[in-house]
Parts: sequence; structure tokens; C-alpha cells
Amino acid sequence: MLELEGQIVEIIYKNDVNSYTIAVLDTADKEEITVVGYLPFIDIGDSLKLFGKYVEHPDYGTQFKIDTFEKVMPKTLGALEKYLAGGIIKGIGPATAKRIVDTFGDETISIFKYEPSRLAQIKGISETRAVEIAEEFNEKWEMWQIVGFLERFGIGASNSQKVYKKLGVNAIEEIEKNPYVLLDITYGVDFKQIDKMAMDLGIASDNDKRIESAIKYSLANNGNTCVIKENLIVFVKALTNAEEQNIENCIINLKGKEEIAVEKRGEEEWVYLYSFYKAEQNIAEKLITLNSSKNIKRIGNLKQILKIQERMLKKELSDKQKEAIEQVNENNVSVITGGPGTGKTTIIKFIIEMYKEKKMKVVLCAPTGRAAKRMTETTGEEAKTIHRLLEIGKIEEEGKIANVDYDIAPIDADVIIIDEMSMVDVFIMNYLLKGIYLGTKLIFVGDSNQLPSVGPRKYIRRYNRIKKNSNSYIK
Repeated sequence: MLELEGQIVEIIYKNDVNSYTIAVLDTADKEEITVVGYLPFIDIGDSLKLFGKYVEHPDYGTQFKIDTFEKVMPKTLGALEKYLAGGIIKGIGPATAKRIVDTFGDETISIFKYEPSRLAQIKGISETRAVEIAEEFNEKWEMWQIVGFLERFGIGASNSQKVYKKLGVNAIEEIEKNPYVLLDITYGVDFKQIDKMAMDLGIASDNDKRIESAIKYSLANNGNTCVIKENLIVFVKALTNAEEQNIENCIINLKGKEEIAVEKRGEEEWVYLYSFYKAEQNIAEKLITLNSSKNIKRIGNLKQILKIQERMLKKELSDKQKEAIEQVNENNVSVITGGPGTGKTTIIKFIIEMYKEKKMKVVLCAPTGRAAKRMTETTGEEAKTIHRLLEIGKIEEEGKIANVDYDIAPIDADVIIIDEMSMVDVFIMNYLLKGIYLGTKLIFVGDSNQLPSVGPRKYIRRYNRIKKNSNSYIK
């Protein structure tokens, strides 16, 4: 791994969410190098020690790709002046930065840290403002300490901004008290990684926070919305070597705090993270409500309309395809399922034309950009990703577990057709249904052999009555 040291002189691009940055570093050899990577809390004027490697970008040439970094105090007065003049502290511009460095010289940083009132010696800085400026300087310096602290435990810089937003300037203190809080905030880390960190910080192996965190981690990362309680206990026991009774007690504690939910089904108990349970409950209730509401979009004389469409589209429908379209007409919520070549696309085309002829608005969407593009190509109509349709691009970036109560703007549509439904997870499904008016027809398209969602699933299987009342199938 190569090491590079210098001062940031230009920021070309910075992602506001995860702090992925493209910047220009002025090295000690007065060479300007383009650097790319995660640089949270970094501004123009910051002095950095970077660790990484050189890479060749096909369009932009040689770049230094950052694996990790350290922020260092400016080593020269000129670098310190440039740092202060970079606009990172409100009220200090180039002229004031020069006066501060000229006045205090090598003592400048010490003044900010230990004698802030002396900054009032500078023309234009009051005693009150001197204290505020010093507090802001020290707070910004504390922020990047989070990066170094997390790096010690193998947690990359890409997570540090999330940690700071959640825990604030006391993040390190909060993490030292309960390292497992990182599992609710960070991405790309697993329980064992955080557990080792906790052990290094002196957390006891039978600590309730440790066992509760293992329970929540197991529920969040098994790929489904819930698990059988006995299976959960076995998994957590293997993960932590905790006593079974301790795990049982922690399940009770988490249930009391509404961090998990336990649902009795016959002789079995199923355990959910509470957000998963709430999302799945919302989905089931909304599907039932949608399908049982008045069928105000039903079209009369359907058979005659289909005959006209067959002539217009020069396509003859099979009996099964006609049955599917009839079921869509008779129900507010429908599922069209079947493998490749079973005629799903033809059905969708007929449904689109049928409702467009009646001056109704049909909206097409899919869970991924690729699926939406393919839907557009096969139907000739615009299809959007669900995220774009709902305008929820940043919801999942606000926290590791999505907010199931997030407000969604209503969707302007008479009919909504969603392709590749197998890839829609429980949270996106919850958001989607929140945006649907009663009376809107909802059509799910897909088959069991398509890719599963990355997030938790199994939301349709919970209530068998939903399937019985609202399905159209192509077998």
C-alpha cells in the first residue's frame, strides 16, 4: 500500500450522502494529484496522509485510489493559513486567516484549543465570537477523530459520516459504551467484526447489549421478515456462545421495548424485527383494503373490447390470457405469474391498450432500472423504477433499517403495473402501497424463478386470504 501526504486544494465532486470524493491533493513535492475515495469531514485546506494505490481511469487518467486516510495538523504556517482561509469556519476568510497566523505563528493551533479568548486580539473578532470560532474549529477536528477511531477496528471511512449524523460529536464515547450500536448504523460490517471490537473495549461476553444486538443482527440479515423462535435461539447461541436462558430473557426485553415482535402461529412462535413486522402488517392490511374496495375501474363489454384489440394488435389471445385479463377487470389487486414464454408481456400490452382506450392513466414500474428499461422496450410505454415513481431515492440512506412510517405522495394513476415483483422487498412494497389510492387497480407481474429481493421478503405469504381474493395466474 502506498502512502501520500499533502493538502486538499480542490474538491471536484463530493457525494453528500456517503462522502465519496474526487479531489486534488497538493503534495509536499508541489505535485497536484487527483485522489478518489471516501473522505468524510474533509474540506479544502485539510492536510491528509492517504493510503492506497494508483489506478488508471479510462477517461481521466492516473488517480490515487484511497483505501484509508489520516487527517494531520498543517505542518507549515502557509498550510495552516490555507486551511483556515478555506471557509470551513464561519467568519474566517483569507484576510482574517492571515491575521491570525501572522499574530500567533506556531502557537495558532494551541490558541484555538486552549486559549480561545486570545483570538479576540484579532481585528473584527469579538470575545464572544472568539469562543464560537474556537468551538467550531475543535468540533470539526473532533469529527474526523471518528474516522481514525473506526479505522482501528476495520470500519471504513464510508461509514463515519453516518455514525456522526446519528451519534454526534460524542460518537466515540457512545461507541465505547455500546459498540453494538454500530450495527444499526453502518453498512458492510457484520456482527463478528463489531463483537471483536466490543471485546477489545472490555464488553463482557454475557452483556445484555451484546446478546440483544446478536438477536437483532440475526433477524435483520437472514433474508426473510421473520424466523421461528427456536431456530433464532440456536443461531444466536452459535454466534455468541450465550446461555439459552440469557437469549430467552433478551428476547423478552426486546419485545418489551418494541424492538422486536413475536407472533404465535399454532404451536410455533415467529420473531420479527419490529420494523419488519410493522411493514408486513401494513402491506397485508392495505392489500385487503384495496382489493375489497369498490371496483370503480371495471370495464363493461370486455369480450367485445378484446376482440377489437386482437384485430388492432394483430394478436390472438389464448383462453388463459383472456382469463387473466378478465380477472384483472374483476379485481382491484391481481397477480400475473408464469415463466418465460407464457404470454405475460402480451397480457400487459392488452391491459395497457384496454385502459388507455377508456382514457384511464396506466403507470408502469419495476424494482430496478434494467427491469424498467426492458418493460419500456417490450410495451412501448414509459416505465419507471419504483424509487423514481415514489420519489424515495434517499429514504434507505437515512438509516440501516427503513422508516416504515415515511410519508409517500399519492400516485396519480388509475392502473399500476409492477413487473419483476419477486425483487421487491418488504419496505419498498410498504412504501408503494402507501401511495396508492383506493379504487386504483394494482397488477403484480413476475414468476417464482426470477431473482429474489436483496432486502427482506415473504410479505404476500402471511395472509392466505389475500391470495384467495386477489390473484390472476398464468400457469
